[in-house]
Amino acid sequence: MPDDARLPERELTVAEAFARLPLETPDRSAWPVLAARLAATEDRPRGPRWPFALAAAAAAVLALALVLPREPTLPAGDGGTTATLPDSGAANIDALMAESAQLEAMLATLSDNELGSASALLLSLEFEDRLRELDAALASPEAGEEQRAALWRQRVAVLRDYAALQGTAQWVAVQGGHYDGALVATF
Repeated sequence: MPDDARLPERELTVAEAFARLPLETPDRSAWPVLAARLAATEDRPRGPRWPFALAAAAAAVLALALVLPREPTLPAGDGGTTATLPDSGAANIDALMAESAQLEAMLATLSDNELGSASALLLSLEFEDRLRELDAALASPEAGEEQRAALWRQRVAVLRDYAALQGTAQWVAVQGGHYDGALVATF
């Protein structure tokens, strides 16, 4: 109004305007309906979890059985004695390379870097860094036969530990947990 001689009030902020609005109440309370639904879900019996855990354990055993190396059996000799494997470095390195390839294939199926705790991810990165160092040492042309065999043994040991970590993480996930806590990398 132009005749109004009163001083205009200061303008309200949006927060003050919303604060001055009356509270809206619902037509009826939703709590009785929600309580009835919650009670209905609690009364429903849940099935046992052990069949799923048993199936997951069987799948893990099957995967390990396919991946782990088998002892080669050699035919018996003429005198009735069993033949022994020659202790050659090349055969040993070939066996280590085959086991390394099997473990890497298993890790490719087990690894799930999308989910998990930061400590488990950091430990996985430590394993991968150690594998890169071993691969660089194996690629060196100066490495002798014995040194290469030792490096391959170290590589297989690291891959076994890494596979154990990933397998444990999968087992914990199957149990409905998550991999937390302080994990330590020791080399």
